[in-house]
Amino acid sequence: MRLFAPGCAFFILALWSCRPEPAPEPATIVRMWQNYIDHNQFDSARLYSTELARSYVDFLDALTTPEDSSDVYETALYNLQCDIQGDSAICHYLIEGELGERIPDTLILYKIKGRWLVHRVEGFIVIPVDTLRPGEDELLFPSDSLDAELE
Repeated sequence: MRLFAPGCAFFILALWSCRPEPAPEPATIVRMWQNYIDHNQFDSARLYSTELARSYVDFLDALTTPEDSSDVYETALYNLQCDIQGDSAICHYLIEGELGERIPDTLILYKIKGRWLVHRVEGFIVIPVDTLRPGEDELLFPSDSLDAELE
């Protein structure tokens, strides 16, 4: 007794191969996103960012001049661990500072429409300039600069 005709076997294999691939896990997204930032590929980083994280990417993009665009930094992420709770993930890791010290850093990711996206860069706050009241420009440009100490 025959269970499948040859054509049916092909059809079943074709359906099995068309399964959608699982979305990358948060740790993979963090590494990809940081790699895009390191290589000044800000448009690619924006694809893996929510609106809030895009403001951080826009900030970095604005700081980068055409001369800097060929500069490549490789940020090593040490001890990357992500705690996933439903559609949210908090990823903690260490990066190497300028003096070789390990500095803790955190990214918060949200799962939106089945895709993990970087939502928030801890420690980055956007203060819209047009919302400052007179005299509050000190928030952006403090007068107690280190320049006086260096002179």
